[in-house]
Amino acid sequence: MNRLSRRQFLRASGTVVGATIVPSLALSHRVGAAEKALIPKKMPFPPNDEFGSYEPTITPDGNTIYFARFAGGGDKRVLGTTTDIFVTHRIRQSGEWPGTGADWTPPERLPDTVNSDSIDQEPRITPDGKTLYFMSRRSGNADIWVTHKQPTGEWTKAESLNINTPATEHCFMPLGLPGADDTSVFVSVRPREAGAAPTESKLLDSIGLKCRLNAVSRDGLVLGVVSVHDFGKFHTMQFVHYDAASREWKGPIVPAPFNNPAIDGACPMFTAGGDKMIWSAGYDRGPGPVSTSGGTGSTYDLFWLNTSDIVAYYKAKAGLS
Repeated sequence: MNRLSRRQFLRASGTVVGATIVPSLALSHRVGAAEKALIPKKMPFPPNDEFGSYEPTITPDGNTIYFARFAGGGDKRVLGTTTDIFVTHRIRQSGEWPGTGADWTPPERLPDTVNSDSIDQEPRITPDGKTLYFMSRRSGNADIWVTHKQPTGEWTKAESLNINTPATEHCFMPLGLPGADDTSVFVSVRPREAGAAPTESKLLDSIGLKCRLNAVSRDGLVLGVVSVHDFGKFHTMQFVHYDAASREWKGPIVPAPFNNPAIDGACPMFTAGGDKMIWSAGYDRGPGPVSTSGGTGSTYDLFWLNTSDIVAYYKAKAGLS
């Protein structure tokens, strides 16, 4: 049996989509002068603060952000030595988004019905703002957990999803393809059946060391953002697109122009309406300890971009304009 310790599966709606390790030549791409126009925008302070924010998820109205925080950032509210999930709210909503630091509440840790003294990270809020999925190792293994927000504002005790196995499951994301609003995709390091061939597209299969796939429909394009984690190094982002007619992912593979091979920056989320992309990165903090499966990592800030700007950039680079 072929065990995949460093190969991920993407599973969507019961269909396993495999990913083999093939070095991506796109990672060696050099940033040209024309590409510098796509510049990440930094969130104000708060929600950013001295303790850092990691892998955010945002509500459709853009006014609530959930994210993970590493204990190593110095916030004593994080239980144990790993990560917990926090939340910040935009309380002044009259001006242009995201506003200033005066418009946002200081980040607060979610209660112990959600967090544990183990690793809790990779939050994903549903479009109605009432269900929060996340990855936790409280059972001794990386699995997907879920909690529900009650009318009182309280969160129910988190429960393990039935998709979990003795293997690793994480990055439970919306698939993001047209007509697939009820379908999710996640990474599982479970054994592939003996002799089974990868079922993932050749394009995605050519991008080695994937750890997350996000997709969004905007301005006549289905944009895919592949997060790449070169184990022991750092996250970066690659842009691709989905062709609905052939039902295939297609290139060219375009690296995000703000990738830095020595600084972590990837694992984005889109608003439910698809107008904004938000992610965490250490661009202004420099190289630091990479995020690991053991729950350690550096201190990151929240950044964002309008999705239309990313799509326009990709179209130009891909010759689709």
